[in-house]
Amino acid sequence: MSADPSMSGDFTRMLDATMAALRTVGPPPAEEAETPAVGEAADGQVRAEMGRDGKLQSLHVEPRLMRLASEELTAHVVTAVNAAIDGLRTGPAPQVADMSQLREQLQEVRDTAVPRLGSFLDALTEAQERLARGGQR
Repeated sequence: MSADPSMSGDFTRMLDATMAALRTVGPPPAEEAETPAVGEAADGQVRAEMGRDGKLQSLHVEPRLMRLASEELTAHVVTAVNAAIDGLRTGPAPQVADMSQLREQLQEVRDTAVPRLGSFLDALTEAQERLARGGQR
């Protein structure tokens, strides 16, 4: 018993097309994903940058503000950090990929693969039965 090469070739082509469609649904370009959200307070004298992962990347405080009372300074820091967090929430929405092409290709793979796998299993069952009968045809 040998597999029909055209069947495996068709199946491989469909899987390749499906994988290509999946690659188009990948993550956004790295430069967009790495752009931090920025928040400022005290007229830009306190600046916080949040990474897209939600972690604080940097915090800059103008040296002149170090003269403020600690409560006032920390209030500006909190305001800047919260503004950066809000920037993450209101940042560009993730792009939603068009899944219709992928759905169609997966449907085609399923519609083709199931009958072919059924035929393959039937051939295996038939071969097993022949072996059980002592190799008679």
